[in-house]
Amino acid sequence: MSWITLLWSMDAALCFTLAGIYLLVWCKQRQGWVYLLFSCSAAAAGIIAEFELMSMHAQTAAQYGALVRWAHLPVWMLLVSIVWFGHLYLRAGRLWLAWSVSGLRTLALFLNFLFTPNLNFREITTLRHLSWWGGETVSAPVGVPNPWTLVGQLSILLLLIFFVDATITVWRRGDRRRALVVGGSAIVFITLSLGQSALVIWGAIQSPFFISFPYLGMIAAMGYELSDDLLRAAQLAKQFQASEAALRESEARINLATNAANLGLWLWNIPGDELWVTEKWRELFGFADSEPVTSDRWLQVVHPGDRERTKQLVQHMFEHGGEHENEYRITWPDGSTRWILGHGSVELDERGKPAFARGVSRDITKRKIAEEDLRESEGRFRTVADAAPVLIWMSGVDKLCTFFNKPWLEFTGRSLEEEIGNGWTEGVHPDDLPECFKLYVEAFDARRAFVMQYRLRRHDGKYRWVSDQGVPRFNAQGNFAGYIGSCVDVTELLNKEQALREFEERVVLAAEAAHLGVWEMNTATNELWMSNGARTLFQFDSETRLDHAAVQDRVHPEDRALRDAAVKGAIETQGQYEIEYRALLPDGTLRWIGSRGRCVTEENGTRLIGVSIDITPRKLAEAEALRHREELGHLSRVVAMGELTASIAHELNQPLSAITSNAGAGQRFIDRGDVDLRELRELLVDIMADGRRAGDVIRGIQSMVKKSIPARQRVNLNDLVTNVVRMVKADAMLRSCELETLLEPDLPAVEAGPIQLQQVLLNLVINAFDAMHDTPVPHRKVVIATERNADGAIRTSVRDYGVGISEEARERVFERFFTTKPKGLGMGLAIVRSIVESHGGTIAGENVDGGGARFHFTLPIETAA
Repeated sequence: MSWITLLWSMDAALCFTLAGIYLLVWCKQRQGWVYLLFSCSAAAAGIIAEFELMSMHAQTAAQYGALVRWAHLPVWMLLVSIVWFGHLYLRAGRLWLAWSVSGLRTLALFLNFLFTPNLNFREITTLRHLSWWGGETVSAPVGVPNPWTLVGQLSILLLLIFFVDATITVWRRGDRRRALVVGGSAIVFITLSLGQSALVIWGAIQSPFFISFPYLGMIAAMGYELSDDLLRAAQLAKQFQASEAALRESEARINLATNAANLGLWLWNIPGDELWVTEKWRELFGFADSEPVTSDRWLQVVHPGDRERTKQLVQHMFEHGGEHENEYRITWPDGSTRWILGHGSVELDERGKPAFARGVSRDITKRKIAEEDLRESEGRFRTVADAAPVLIWMSGVDKLCTFFNKPWLEFTGRSLEEEIGNGWTEGVHPDDLPECFKLYVEAFDARRAFVMQYRLRRHDGKYRWVSDQGVPRFNAQGNFAGYIGSCVDVTELLNKEQALREFEERVVLAAEAAHLGVWEMNTATNELWMSNGARTLFQFDSETRLDHAAVQDRVHPEDRALRDAAVKGAIETQGQYEIEYRALLPDGTLRWIGSRGRCVTEENGTRLIGVSIDITPRKLAEAEALRHREELGHLSRVVAMGELTASIAHELNQPLSAITSNAGAGQRFIDRGDVDLRELRELLVDIMADGRRAGDVIRGIQSMVKKSIPARQRVNLNDLVTNVVRMVKADAMLRSCELETLLEPDLPAVEAGPIQLQQVLLNLVINAFDAMHDTPVPHRKVVIATERNADGAIRTSVRDYGVGISEEARERVFERFFTTKPKGLGMGLAIVRSIVESHGGTIAGENVDGGGARFHFTLPIETAA
């Protein structure tokens, strides 16, 4: 391996290593965007090193041009991530410069892919092979510079200006190390990179590009500073933990925010000399509530011996910014002297001028430090405790309570003096007090935590259930100091839990009484719980551990796919299902099961709950009813045919007899040979009259069939569809056909004969079943829909997924005695059309995209009787 390959590979490896390390750091601290930006910068620098290595080994000018062209992608990524890293990490730099760098570099990237071979060169005429140390040969470009490369170089120049501006700001702010390491390295290495690339592009030097090494130096400097920050953060965390362990009780009760809230806070708008202070600050310095506070007024209360030094410290802060801490004396209005510890920070604006300062002040007058710390800690604890939404109490080593927070006193309606000691026990329900007091004393003697529930009298005299949790306290020396506890009102929760238990018991009892089997399935583990009724239904004993597969094994093989699809569909859609299927039980019996389930999502996961019931008697009754309906329909057709035949025979008998007699008379006239034309004409007139009478009879019968006027009433088509679906549901199950309804809500009623419209829907649905005889079972579905048209009419459709309407049958499908069924009479759709038209409506049939046919009829809302 050549030393060039080794050196550039080490460059890339170092960059990729830094990128990987800080990508992991960002994954742990997602709010630290500087880590992600640094990782992107390091990765981009490593990719640039790889492109440089490949370009130095390029054999042709075209290959070199392509490598430089694609190298602009990591260069864009490097410059954009570096500028925003600098802005976030240094907390400095002008935003318009950052956006300008990003925008110009993005424009340069677009121009790079717009020009051929790349943004740097208009043309690469040849490659010059240079001999380096050790006999290594590298390729360098010889070509015509592209004037548009100035856009890219301008973006790097703006990046350099951005870091110069940011470095000056950070230096003035007082963070000189960060300004030198991050800002200084960025300025130096960006200058080197810009100079080398410009000299190569404009032909000033004969050399390949090696800007990756300046960028490596900048990445290394930034990585060093980031690593130092991480190390210092870890050290601070350890120091904080050590401090927290030393303080124990007091520092465990409060955090940094509550600690600051108990100090004197101040905020100073320096240009406007506006000083905002808290009430605690006013107390520390002896200012009245309404007294205005300015910097001059504050300096007046500072002790004369510390006044000049304090003014100089303030002036130093103005010049350099940063944080400060100062101990000084103040003189109170009563003439007494107190020591104050002030801690604050000054922030500078973009011009390096002091903008505002904020900080805290604390009274550190000499006293017993341990006692003062304890009193301060207790005071802070009381503030937090009074603000807490729970009832808090404390007790000493003698088991007597010494503290109750404000929510406790408001809850009980008693004073602190009434509650301390054992006074709180007066509010405990007499039935709960012995057990409560026993548990408290036993836990106290054993120095262990406890949880107990008891009823506590509220200020309105009502007893409320509370959950009381107590833990032992220890002082800084590890000595037992008593107990601290908190109480939460759990009355509503207990009531809800009790009501839920009672409701569940009632549901199970009701389900058992109704012969329903209640079950519940964990969708994550497929574990199944069944009530006794459900186990009996599927013939499982009480000891069998159940899951989804165990019940699926009891389902009839032909219905397993149906049930499995329904259960999975409900789980995937977080919805519900309702199906009927057959179960083949261990004793050999075949039972019909009706099942309904619904998904319920809770904090601990998703459950599928439902009920199952034995519907075998209903299915047998439906089958028997279907057989009776078929027999009754056949008998009705026979009776109707007989009545029609008898009616026709009766009505046509007289005119036909008259025609026969007149025809016979005319024949006899002819046979005698003495034909009287007048008499023959009269006979023919009589025959024609009798023929017209026969025609009137036939037309009357036709009119009776087509235009009978049954009783009309207001009918809701949605209800009619629901009734028809219920009537044919059994037939649909036998045919393995799915029924679906799409009903538009709030449909107006129509004036119609309900039995006739019911016969129309039944005829169309049965025809749809017959049309899907050869359709695969999973695709058998009938969709019944209702909707309101724009003209106010109501449209009802029945759609199937069968063979559709052939071209031959499309024009004749509503003709009488035309049928495509081997055993059909061809009267069904003719009768349907007759009924619809008698209601002032229209009917039509059509093929549908996706297969099958749709028959739809339209009825006006206001229909003439």
